[in-house]
Amino acid sequence: MMTEPSAPAVYTVAGPRGPGRLSTMARPRGHGRLAGDMAALRGAGADVVVCALPDAERTELGLADEPRLAEAAGLRFIALPIPDFTVPSIPVVLPVLRELTEELRAGAHVVAHCRCAIGRSSLIAVCLMILEGMAPETAWTAMERARGTRVPDTEEQRAWTLEFYRLVSPGGQHPGQDRVAAPLDQLSPADPQPPDR
Repeated sequence: MMTEPSAPAVYTVAGPRGPGRLSTMARPRGHGRLAGDMAALRGAGADVVVCALPDAERTELGLADEPRLAEAAGLRFIALPIPDFTVPSIPVVLPVLRELTEELRAGAHVVAHCRCAIGRSSLIAVCLMILEGMAPETAWTAMERARGTRVPDTEEQRAWTLEFYRLVSPGGQHPGQDRVAAPLDQLSPADPQPPDR
């Protein structure tokens, strides 16, 4: 008797209250198990899968067909490639992060993955919590609780979120303050500071 594949382990964050859910996970199983993992993830309620793996790393792990198989399973696939142990360019990732924040606000379950669900996927999740109004350290604490281990991989990744926070928060607030998120349409990659009111 053949059994259905179980869904990959997801780490759901108790972050800002809203209709959506935010989770991270380690990479899905590759090659012949990838379609089953995508279907199981969708069956577990995920709507959007965000892959932080660059193309070469996805290929190395047997995940080259992830975009196609995710969509075939009914998931929206978003690539947000970040090389391992590094940080992305804020102007490059900000439009995608804004889009994901809107998905969360609309009630979607967004699941970000990298290789081990420690560095890059946690970085993405923390950025989404920041865009929803959480201070960076509050967001990192929520992420560590969800993941059950210390995150992220590097201090550079943690420090990067402080800079991200300064750029997207109204008036460049101090990173220790929770705030109400600025309307996303006021931020642009070229000039991430919202206009003065």
